[in-house]
Amino acid sequence: MQTMWRNLSFAVVAVFATFFTACGDDSGSSTTESNKYESLDDLPNCTRSMDGEIVSVQGKNYICAFGEWLPEEPEFDSSSSEEEESSSSEEPESSSEEESSSSEEPESSSEEESSSSEESSSSEEPPPSGPDESEYDPENNTLTDLRDGKVYATTTIEIDDDERKVHYSEVWMAENLNYRYLQPTDTLDSSSFCFNNDPAYCSHYGRLYLWSAAIDSAGVWDENGSGCGLGKICQPTAPVRGVCPKGWHLPNVDEVKALFVAVDGNDTTYDRQNEAGIKLKDTLTHDESPYGWRNFGHFKGSGTDDYSFAALPAGRRQCDRYSNPTNQYYNNDTIAEFWTASEDVTTKYKQENATKYTLRYDTDEAHTDYAEKDNGFSIRCVKNKE
Repeated sequence: MQTMWRNLSFAVVAVFATFFTACGDDSGSSTTESNKYESLDDLPNCTRSMDGEIVSVQGKNYICAFGEWLPEEPEFDSSSSEEEESSSSEEPESSSEEESSSSEEPESSSEEESSSSEESSSSEEPPPSGPDESEYDPENNTLTDLRDGKVYATTTIEIDDDERKVHYSEVWMAENLNYRYLQPTDTLDSSSFCFNNDPAYCSHYGRLYLWSAAIDSAGVWDENGSGCGLGKICQPTAPVRGVCPKGWHLPNVDEVKALFVAVDGNDTTYDRQNEAGIKLKDTLTHDESPYGWRNFGHFKGSGTDDYSFAALPAGRRQCDRYSNPTNQYYNNDTIAEFWTASEDVTTKYKQENATKYTLRYDTDEAHTDYAEKDNGFSIRCVKNKE
């Protein structure tokens, strides 16, 4: 099974250390006395300007990569199989992109492309062809997406905390979206993917979407996000349906932060140092299932799933521009990453980055950060207010 560290040793250590120009553009550095810390809590935020930086925490090295401090040398062994990438190693281009030879974000033409070198080769099912409708059953906590007939578990998270003055009520999907958004690009015939191009992972984890697919830059279902993508600064008006079923939407970063504050139980405003992650992660462990959370040494990687959010570590599809062409899929069993509808507005790379939220196996927290739009992450949709 695909695991994080054998792959990351190539993608982060080899690539970042030799020609670190992206997804991130610093040159990296070795540890010095000033880069030594007593605990992980003392580390500065892993920002784009620090990509490739190596620090030491009590003798163990960590490298800044993808907005995270990742252990340079993991403490466990993994028996992972080699990923099988198809003949195409370039990332989808967004419908808003102008470069025909770029490997960036998805380009739109027709919705249903069946000859994808990545997706159609597996042909796990016919392209979606149902009506653009959905059915929500609050009694059974299910959502049926009639576009393809898939049924998803949902969870209603209601928290009334007068002491913290937190009053929260939203209906979230309790599974990752698995809609086959097949908008082609100049280089690929799809902009959503199964981890490792294996349909079995889609059955458990849902699909991994480029941000342009998440936002529906082709305007297939909603014009709100039309034209948005890599290389464009485009902040659509909330709520943004994106690729979500009708009546549901892709949450923006403020909605995600509100969720974290509500379930954390301690904070009244969003703080990266929280306990929301353990309460949102599924209880399933890697020992119980290859799709569960791996433990981090003596730290239990799974969660308590207090609100039936049931987040699983679906991993990511790394952007083609800077990944090993035969090894683009990372972190399944260790990290869950989800797109939001919000672009990154905190750095000078606004046109390249969008905001995501992350749950990890080695911490109880849940936090928001950013990534290049041509990475592939999971999606959770939120029900529209009546």
